Amino acid sequence: MSPCAVCETPTKNNCSNCNQVSYCSVQHQKQHWKAHKANCHPFKIAQNELLGRHLVATRNIKPYEIVLKEAPLVRGPAQISAPVCMGCLNSIEANDHIDCEKCGWPLCGPECQALEEHKAECQLTQDRGQKVNVQEFNGPHPLYTCVSTVRCLLINETNPENAEKFKQLESLEHTRRGSNQWKADLASIGQFIPKFFRTQKFSEDEIMRTVGALQINGHEVPTSDPPHVAVFYTASFTENSCLPNLAKSFNKNGQCVLWAPQAIKKNSHLSICYSDAVWGTADRQRHLMQTKLFKCICDRCKDITELGTNYSAIKCEDRKCSGILLPSKADDWNASWRCSECQKQVQKKYVDGILERAGQDIQNMEKTEENGFKYLKHYEKWLPPMHYHMSEVKILLVQLIAKDQAELMVISDEKLKLKLQFARDLIQLYEQIAPCEVRMLGTLCFELHSAIAEQTRRISLHTSLSPKEMLEESLLYVEKCVNYLQYESDIFVEGHILKQAKINRDALRMVIRIS
Repeated sequence: MSPCAVCETPTKNNCSNCNQVSYCSVQHQKQHWKAHKANCHPFKIAQNELLGRHLVATRNIKPYEIVLKEAPLVRGPAQISAPVCMGCLNSIEANDHIDCEKCGWPLCGPECQALEEHKAECQLTQDRGQKVNVQEFNGPHPLYTCVSTVRCLLINETNPENAEKFKQLESLEHTRRGSNQWKADLASIGQFIPKFFRTQKFSEDEIMRTVGALQINGHEVPTSDPPHVAVFYTASFTENSCLPNLAKSFNKNGQCVLWAPQAIKKNSHLSICYSDAVWGTADRQRHLMQTKLFKCICDRCKDITELGTNYSAIKCEDRKCSGILLPSKADDWNASWRCSECQKQVQKKYVDGILERAGQDIQNMEKTEENGFKYLKHYEKWLPPMHYHMSEVKILLVQLIAKDQAELMVISDEKLKLKLQFARDLIQLYEQIAPCEVRMLGTLCFELHSAIAEQTRRISLHTSLSPKEMLEESLLYVEKCVNYLQYESDIFVEGHILKQAKINRDALRMVIRIS
């Protein structure tokens, strides 16, 4: 029994969404809704020594359910950024912008000058007594390195409530202090802000703690071009996992939307991937250590085979051996690598040489079908079929082989079969090791649906019957596409794929119903 939130009468009835607040009647629940709404989520904020604050599900969460929708505390340009509009944060050109009439910072136009987000640094620059004068618009500009930090420092003046929340976020200042990154940030931000803005409002320690909080908790938000950085309060408490249970999307208003692609059981920890789940383990670990200052020990990282996929493995250097090479120590990707069959060991330098060449060749090659197939043929000597470099090229080929419906109808049967095979293999792989990479999975499902539909059309040309099982499989994948992309805004390519997928889904349902 728990006390009713309104009258304190003991009751067994909890809020069905968050399972944390009790009510003795429907009337009292409705009466309390305005006060409760902001905190009504299917999770609670918990804390322990190992994880600090983290989120725990307070009930079973259904597949595709939104767990959190949250506006940012603060947003601004990325730390390394070419000049962008200080209002909408989109890129600007030297001959296509205005300068703020009050402070000189470049803007798209008068409407962006009036935005609330620009007022903080605008006033600080006015207080400096000299306008900003940006002349170079090509490539990263040093002035923009400090802008997001300045906005965080000034949040107390613009939004005291958000300022209190920002102060609660972890900065890991004690861990960062003295590192090469910290020293670089001290010079480009910590010492630069007081000097450039001619202000003593902020101490060096305050600035550096703010830099740390921004880097540790910042999310890259792709709703602008280039993407900007934003800090979200509650979303910052999700823990990291390279096999997470929450997907992260952004709506056109810049809100962060965390949702569950699969069911989540009550009392499960809620997680997102702080790195890139399509990278191999060594790259994810390196990135997390550099940017978030910790070593990941999630289930995927602890398993050198990455759930049996051998996603980061290379083939044994003995061509007669069918084994694969992986680190000889499960927790050390810099150790020597050992063959699973012949037990032969090679130095990490040998492995690095192969992977660096393979990665560089992808980066440098012109992205064409011909080059993609040449790459797969060449690197099959060293890399297993589902290695992350091979998978990256297969994703490219799935999209390059028949880029639209007209091309799909005229490609050879052989290429159509390759598109089908690659798409099936990739969906199976990433649903296993990266189930929350919903934009990629949704796109792959759409490509597979389209290819199956085309294969069905070709078969039906030679028979009076339409293969119903194939139509149903095509429907299955377009429905999966809709599920994966359902929270993608139409400002993104995936949002447009979603729109077409819904049209195709409805048409397929009708065809199947009458066949």
